[in-house]
Amino acid sequence: MSIRTQFFKYSLCMVLFFLICIILIETRKSCIVKETTGVTIKCKSKLKTPHFPASDRTIKKNVESEINMLRIDELKGGTIDLQESATILQQVSSVCAKYKLKTPLVKRHFLYNAEHKSLYCWIRKIASTSFTKLFSDMSNRQVDHDLYKEVDFLSPESLKDLQRFANNNTVFKLLVVRHPFHRLVSSYRDRIEDNSKYTAQSWLYARQILHLSRPELFRANASSGNILQRIFLADRRLKVVPSFREFLEWLLRQPPGHDDVHWDQYHTHCAVCNVRYNFILKLDEYTFGQVNYILTKLKLNKDKIYLPRLQRTRAGITDFDVTCKYFSDLTTDMVLRLYKRYKIDFEMYNYKLEKYLHCARGKKLT
Repeated sequence: MSIRTQFFKYSLCMVLFFLICIILIETRKSCIVKETTGVTIKCKSKLKTPHFPASDRTIKKNVESEINMLRIDELKGGTIDLQESATILQQVSSVCAKYKLKTPLVKRHFLYNAEHKSLYCWIRKIASTSFTKLFSDMSNRQVDHDLYKEVDFLSPESLKDLQRFANNNTVFKLLVVRHPFHRLVSSYRDRIEDNSKYTAQSWLYARQILHLSRPELFRANASSGNILQRIFLADRRLKVVPSFREFLEWLLRQPPGHDDVHWDQYHTHCAVCNVRYNFILKLDEYTFGQVNYILTKLKLNKDKIYLPRLQRTRAGITDFDVTCKYFSDLTTDMVLRLYKRYKIDFEMYNYKLEKYLHCARGKKLT
């Protein structure tokens, strides 16, 4: 065989080898490889990354980075829906870019654990007690009561530290959300309506609410005592409980920037346009697989960690049926005004408005 013929065959083999390598690499990018008794290749459609203008290249780069990390976790067997998780991350970044939002960091809104390299933003009435207890246990504090005060011990030491953790690719950053209307009803039920206990919210806001809706309570009447005696019991529990509609009529008159942490907006509370969250859990539709994934990312043994049913509170679960019942006393105009107040949160996490309008259907507009 001539040298020229041998060289030709050798060159052809090299070309075929490189072509096969390229095909395998592309297949690896679009497939999930799982090893069982043999090797199974399950191909998935490629994730669609939204188009961002040139001015938003940084946001696009950040989203792609977090999605790549999710993809690696899924290849390792993480029990997550890669497409769903990526869509939420993309949607949040898209809304931030759409409205050119700047959401400053607030140190006290975050819990950090150095050993587990984890950062979590708590939002009241969205499983915040469960996750605060989890972070407390991770820090070996083992606190079972006064978990609200744990924030003072578990938050980063300084705003500079928080900024560093938020930008660190090796820190797992977690956000948990739920439908804004469900959270609003849950907050009202727990902090205003439930007068079996004292709450700071009822003590701070009930007088303002009732002054707007029941001014007759504030008229001087020597026989009925002062205003505090008319509204509160001796132990500061509510004697006169504002209705949900009265609460909302008051709330819709308040500037959103000064809202209580039990009903403020997600995007401002958790600085979602300034923090590169790795995973966003939607409490309304979470799976135990997602919870196990979070526990794994927190470097915890999911077989030894117990998280109670995340939506349950002392007043019971606040789901769509319960929320709709409370909304039945509202006008459609009030529901639309509420939506406008929380519109960005609705858009970021793809929550819907329509069926809540039906809950108030038949009511006259105010």
